[in-house]
Amino acid sequence: MALLGDLIKGLSLKSLEREGGYFRFLHLFGDGAGSIFYLVTKDSFSSLHRLLDDEVWFFLEGGRCEQITLTEGSKMKRRILDSNNRDSLVKAGDWQATKLIEGEYALFATVMSPHFEKDRCLYPDRDLIDRHPELKDYLNEESISDWII
Repeated sequence: MALLGDLIKGLSLKSLEREGGYFRFLHLFGDGAGSIFYLVTKDSFSSLHRLLDDEVWFFLEGGRCEQITLTEGSKMKRRILDSNNRDSLVKAGDWQATKLIEGEYALFATVMSPHFEKDRCLYPDRDLIDRHPELKDYLNEESISDWII
């Protein structure tokens, strides 16, 4: 665990409130786009959420992750992100979550336009979870509201 702490400190990562994981802004571009480092661990992962804009993920190092996406009205899709599968595009409005399935951590860079802002991030409600109970496995304690029992 000391190595993980060193990585978080060395990259100046901070806990991402409610979603989980750790992040740091890398660059803000003149056109409003931006990039971040994003780290998932066994204990803190990207809980189910939806962004208003496309997000491109790039696997940098670490263990294997499962990324799920769900477009309203369709089936959940699963994708493995690791050293053999290094990128993923999550379309605007799709529900998404990314969880470690092997190893101690996984480090990513993501790019969005406009750049990531907490107020452009939406979280599931009871209705979504009732319609898709399999999604409960992709909620972390930080993102669960009072409505989850």
